[in-house]
Amino acid sequence: MDASNVGRPQPLVGDAGKESIKHAMSMGNPQQAIADYRAANSLDLPASDAVYALLDSMGVTRHSVHSTALVAASSAAINHIQNNPLSNDKHMILLEHIRHYMDFPQLQQLPLQLLDIQPRMIPFDICEKICKSPRLYESCSTNIKRVLWQQNTDLFRQHMFPLIQSYADSEDLLWMSREMTTNAVMKFTSRRRKNKSLLDISAAIGADLRLYMQTLGMIRELFLETNNPAFGTLRLDLVMLMHENDVSDIIGDDICHGLAWPLDACITKQLMDDRRVQELQSYFDRFNNENMPYGEISLILSSPYSRHVLAQYVLSILEAIAPESAVSQRYKELKFPRVLLTMGLSAQELIQQDHPKIPKDSRLKTREFFQSLLVHIEDTAAQPVPEATSILTINGIARQVLYTFVLKLAANQNMDALNTWLSVIGDFLHSALGISSETPPYQISLDAQTESRIPQAIPVSHNIDAFELDAFIQSIVSCICSNHRATATILNDMCLDLDLRSDVDGGTMEPIKLPLVKLLDQVGRLRHCGHEQMIAFLTGCASFISAEYGVDSASSPQTTIEAKENAVYCVYKLCEHAAANYVVDPAHIDVLKEQYNKLSLACPSQAFKYQIVSSNCPNASKFLLQ
Repeated sequence: MDASNVGRPQPLVGDAGKESIKHAMSMGNPQQAIADYRAANSLDLPASDAVYALLDSMGVTRHSVHSTALVAASSAAINHIQNNPLSNDKHMILLEHIRHYMDFPQLQQLPLQLLDIQPRMIPFDICEKICKSPRLYESCSTNIKRVLWQQNTDLFRQHMFPLIQSYADSEDLLWMSREMTTNAVMKFTSRRRKNKSLLDISAAIGADLRLYMQTLGMIRELFLETNNPAFGTLRLDLVMLMHENDVSDIIGDDICHGLAWPLDACITKQLMDDRRVQELQSYFDRFNNENMPYGEISLILSSPYSRHVLAQYVLSILEAIAPESAVSQRYKELKFPRVLLTMGLSAQELIQQDHPKIPKDSRLKTREFFQSLLVHIEDTAAQPVPEATSILTINGIARQVLYTFVLKLAANQNMDALNTWLSVIGDFLHSALGISSETPPYQISLDAQTESRIPQAIPVSHNIDAFELDAFIQSIVSCICSNHRATATILNDMCLDLDLRSDVDGGTMEPIKLPLVKLLDQVGRLRHCGHEQMIAFLTGCASFISAEYGVDSASSPQTTIEAKENAVYCVYKLCEHAAANYVVDPAHIDVLKEQYNKLSLACPSQAFKYQIVSSNCPNASKFLLQ
């Protein structure tokens, strides 16, 4: 392909080509017109006539021959363009020769490949042409699209918003972010950074700082609209992915890189050691109150991963203070993580403000709650006092740290203290969610097949609080179900409670008294996640009971479950109770159905009367695969 050959005839493609052919054929001998064109375009190959005759005899159509030849010629031309760099002048000459091929799908990859090699040299009129043609735009490479996005912000927003929303909507990422205390955070981080939506966002940006900043603006925009902490995690993941890919043009200009780097290390290790804390404090020392980027910082701190590791750090300081609470010098260490938690929980407010200031109203209440919690760290048998628990209705930091404390009680199998605090948490649910306890917790909605209970809408300002409640419920269920002793204790308590009721009311499950089950019941009536986690808890119980049925009673006369059939009955009744009374978010119903079917598979086959199957469960059947 000779870029300097500017005298070649107009190629016979498109409407203009058709008209040229008609004109040539009508002006004289058609055979001579064909011969002249072949000679002018170096196509006078006598051997081709013999090949045509052979192919004709084999039944191969001329259309098939010409289509195959066109594909081969296009591939050869593209390969030539890719492997033979041109000077800028020759590049533009060749582009001028072949630009009209963009109108023809069979040939458009020729000019598009040339544009991809030098995207910064795309003429403005070609950019306009591509932007006006959705078909042509979709055929362009990301390199070309970046140039278009620089000139057309609307196109960039149309491309990025679905990717950003897809990241936030990912069920897998949502589940990981709700695990508050886990040893798998490093795996979670790796999975997040390999998420397709995140990689697509990064690929679209490339190393373009302007597009990166526009993307951050879109993330802030969606966060302001929804107060969804998943966008905080995306903000953290995006800057860290740029860091891992060593995109220096971007990380050098991202003012939050110095925050994200040490914070991400703390999250991955689930530990805020002295060195990392010093690095974080040094980052904040760079700013004064006037120039601190509160909005960007608070967005990163709104991520569940950020807040969970900060809450663990606060609890670790309180645990260090507790033995010498009267004289400890470490109280001042609580200020830094408390301020960061306040920023994370107030991110929406801080981003909205023209002159943001960290909220100060709850500082005294936070300190008061921390003082009260020290008593319970020192003596887990101590009973909560109303003055302290009332703070939980209004203070997000207090709730965040309490959730972490209660999860530690569960991990240590301190069932008495756990039950005490689970009851306390049940008392502030409506306040935490920003809804009235006097209004119905759900709305009835009829879908195509069955009646559904739609959760009551949560005020946008309370979405992070609602997320934290969901995260705590998922985490406590994960903790209990991973511990056979704790699972057995709860199952035996349920069976005992059922026996005590049987003489009075025939063994009904209501009202539910056991603190964990009662809390799951309370949350299940308000939150879809509570519904999911009740079924996940019952699945863990059913799996444990199934294993108990497999124990050889001759070699092990004392099994962990004292009354296996009663335990199965409890699982069965609670499943039906949940299916009949708990709310369902249509956006997450597929995950809920998966949970019900896991429960069905986990149910011990020996207890056939109480198996979770459609024939046995009129309420749960709508969630089971038929």
